[in-house]
Amino acid sequence: MRGPQVWLDAIRLVGQEPSKLTERVWDYVTERGMPCMLSVEGEVSSEELGLMVRAQWAGDARLSRPIFVKCDGWACMVHDCVPTTEWNVR
Repeated sequence: MRGPQVWLDAIRLVGQEPSKLTERVWDYVTERGMPCMLSVEGEVSSEELGLMVRAQWAGDARLSRPIFVKCDGWACMVHDCVPTTEWNVR
């Protein structure tokens, strides 16, 4: 795995199995009393953390990669802050 490695406390966010990571991030966020959301694609996000964990193909495997955003009051949710070009990445 190349590139920056990003962690949320002890949770590695890059290059993980998306379904398992979604559960870990969901638990982390909700255990701290913050709201958590799932996109229609099943990707977990937290507005308070400015984080969405997406899945991307890497060869034959789907691996996680975090997207960081800031919802400056104009957006309803993290999903709205993700650049349009990001939705073309699979």
